[in-house]
Amino acid sequence: MDEPSLLDYLKSQLNLHRLFRGEKSPLVASDLPSAEEEEPEPIKRRFILASLPWRSLLALGLALTGQRFFEPGATLPRLGIGFYLVAGGLLVAALLKGEWTTPEAKRFNQPLSAATARKTPLFIFLPLLVITFLAFGGNRFTTGGLVLWAATLITGLWAFWQREENGSVWAKIRQQTAGFFRGGHLLLQLNWWHLLVLAVFILSAWFHLNQLGTVPLEMTSDHAEKLLDVNDILHGNYSIFFPRNSGREPLQFYLSAALVKYFGQPLGFTTLKLGMALAFLGSLYYVYRLGGEVGSRWTGLLAMLLVGFSSWANILARSGMRLVLTPVFVAPVLFYLLRGLRLSRRNDLLVAGIFLGFGLLGYSAFRIMPLVVLLIFLVFTLTYRQPKQKEGIAAGLALVTLFAVVGALPLLRFAFQYPELIAMRTVTRMTGAEQALAGPLGVIFLQNLWNAILMPFWRDGNTWVISVTGRPALDLVSASLYLSGAVILLFAWFKQRAWQYLALLFSIPLLMLPSILALAFPIENPSLSRAGGSLIPILIVAAIALEGLLRGLWHTSRGWFGRALVVALGVGLLLVSAQQNYDLVFRQYRLQYQDATWNSGQMGAIARAYIHSIGSTDSVYVVAVAHWVDTRLVAMNAGVFDRDYAIWADDLELTLGQAGPKLFFVKADDTAGMSRLTALYPEGFGNYHSGMADGRDFYTYLVSPALSGGFQQ
Repeated sequence: MDEPSLLDYLKSQLNLHRLFRGEKSPLVASDLPSAEEEEPEPIKRRFILASLPWRSLLALGLALTGQRFFEPGATLPRLGIGFYLVAGGLLVAALLKGEWTTPEAKRFNQPLSAATARKTPLFIFLPLLVITFLAFGGNRFTTGGLVLWAATLITGLWAFWQREENGSVWAKIRQQTAGFFRGGHLLLQLNWWHLLVLAVFILSAWFHLNQLGTVPLEMTSDHAEKLLDVNDILHGNYSIFFPRNSGREPLQFYLSAALVKYFGQPLGFTTLKLGMALAFLGSLYYVYRLGGEVGSRWTGLLAMLLVGFSSWANILARSGMRLVLTPVFVAPVLFYLLRGLRLSRRNDLLVAGIFLGFGLLGYSAFRIMPLVVLLIFLVFTLTYRQPKQKEGIAAGLALVTLFAVVGALPLLRFAFQYPELIAMRTVTRMTGAEQALAGPLGVIFLQNLWNAILMPFWRDGNTWVISVTGRPALDLVSASLYLSGAVILLFAWFKQRAWQYLALLFSIPLLMLPSILALAFPIENPSLSRAGGSLIPILIVAAIALEGLLRGLWHTSRGWFGRALVVALGVGLLLVSAQQNYDLVFRQYRLQYQDATWNSGQMGAIARAYIHSIGSTDSVYVVAVAHWVDTRLVAMNAGVFDRDYAIWADDLELTLGQAGPKLFFVKADDTAGMSRLTALYPEGFGNYHSGMADGRDFYTYLVSPALSGGFQQ
C-alpha cells in the first residue's frame, strides 16, 4: 500500500514546478523503470534526434539563402523575404530548445551614487570652464586656449574622479612601474587568448593598410578642399572649424598635419587615408571591449573580426575623408556608458562624456550621439524605476553632459559665435532652405526610415565615393547574422529583461538618423557615411548571433569530431565573409572608383617630373574644359598647393610673355584647345597619354626652345 499509484506518478510528471522550473519528480529513482529494463536501441535513437541541432542549422541556411536574393543580380527579393521569415521561425524554435544560445546579461548590481566633488578643484574648474570657452573665440586654436582647455579637463577630472580599488588598471600600471624602477622587470604576460586577439587585430590592420596608396587611386574635388585645409594648418592657420565646402570639423585635418609634420608623410591623398585608417584601427580595442560588455569575450573577439574586415568600415576609412570618425568614437562612448551604468562607476561615465565631446570634433553625423546617450539613460531608468535610483541617474547624466561640453568646448564656442555656419549643412538637408521638399514631411521621413533600415540587407545608396553602389551595406554572412542577432536580442530581452539589449538595438535607427533626415534630398539616403555610426552596434549584434550559434552547437556536440565540425563551421562563415569583403573593397570598389574619377594623379606625376627637370611650378597649365579634371588636383599631385593650374583656351595668349619652357595638359577630345596651342606655339610638340579608364586620355604639349624632344618622366 506504500507504493505510489499510477495517479501519483502522473501527478508528479504533470507538476507545474517541474514543467516550468525544471524541478525533478518527487518519486525516488527506485520507483521508476531501471535502465536495464529498457531497450537500448530506442533510447539511442531518441538521443540522436534530440541532440541534432537541426533547427539552428536550418535557420542559418535559410537566412543565408534569403540574403542571397538581395544580392546584386538577384531578381526575386520577395522570395528572400519568405526565406527570412521561415528562418526567423526556426530561430525562435532553436532558442526555445536551447540549440542557439542567448548571451548572458551582466546584471546591474547597485544604485548610481549622487554626484559628489572635491571642493578645491571644483572651485577652480568652474571658472576655468567659462574662461576657456571665451578663449576659443575668433575660430582659432591658440597656445593659451589649448593650455586652458587641458587645465579645464584636468581640474574637472580631479574634482569628480573617484578613487578606485587596487585592482584598477592605473593601480596595476603604478605597481609595474614601481617594480621596474626598483630594479625589477615589467611583466608582459601573453597567453593563447592574448595571441588570438593580437592575430585578429593584425588581420584587421592588413585589411585596412593593404594597398592603401592605390585603393582608391585618385582624389576628388572634396579631397582638394581637405588638402587645402591641412596645408593651412601647416602654415600656421589653426582654425577650429574649416568653412570650405559647407564647413568641416577639425580632427582629421590636425591628425593629417601631425603625420606630415612629425612623421615625415608627404601631404597628399595617402596621408589622408592613413590618418583615418589608423584612427579606425585604434577604435577596434573598444569594439572588442564593447562586445565583451554585452556578451562574452568571444563576442568581443568576433565583433572585432567582423568590424575589422567589414567593407563598410574599410571604404569609409579609405575614402580619405573624416567619415569614419563617427564609428571611431561611437565604440568607446557606448562601451564606457554601458559599463559605467552597469557597474555604477562614475569614472566610466566621465570618460564616456569626454569621448562624446571629442567625437563632436570629428564628423557632423556624430551630432546624433548625444541623443543616443539620452536614450540609453532612458532605457536604464525605465528598467530600474526605484525612487532611490532617480537622483543617481540624473547625476550620471549630468556628469556625462558636463564632460562632453568640456571635450567639445572649442566647437561649442564656434557654434555660439557662428551658429549659421555650424548648422548650414544640417538645415539645408532637413528643410526646404536649399531645395523644396518633394512631398509631405512625414511621408518622406517614413520612406527614408524604411530605406535606411533595409540598407544592411538591400541597397546602400548611390554615392560611389563611399560605397559599392546598388548592393547591401553588409556582406552575405554579416547581414544574415545581423538579422538573426536582432531576433536573438529581442528574445533574450523578453527572457532576461536586460536593458543593454534594448539600448543596443534602439541605438541603430538613432545612429541612422543623420542619413534619414536628408528630407530635402531623399536621394542622398541611405548613406553609409551619415549612417556610419550604426555599423558598430549592427556588427556587435551580428557577433552575438554568431557566438550564440557556435556556443549552442558546441554544447550539443559529442566528441572531438563534432566539435571540430563546429569550429570548421565558424571558420568557414568567417572566411566567406572575409573573402566577400575583400572582393568588395579591392576589386569592385577599386574599379568603380577608377571608372568615376579623373586621372589627376597621372597628370600630376608628369607635371612633377617636368618641374624637377627643366621647368618650374609656375609654367604648368591645364587647358580647362567643363566637366573635366579638377585642375587644383593636378597641382597638388605635383606637390604644389598654392596655385590652380587652370587656364581657359581663350586666355592662352597670356602665356606668350612668359619666358622659358611651358607644359600644357589638354583633354584628348578638346580639339579647339589643341588647335589654339599649336597656332600659338608651332614649335611645341605633343604626347598622347592613355588613362586607365575609358575617356580619360589626354595630351601633354611641351614648349621649350632649348629642346627638340621631351623630358624624362
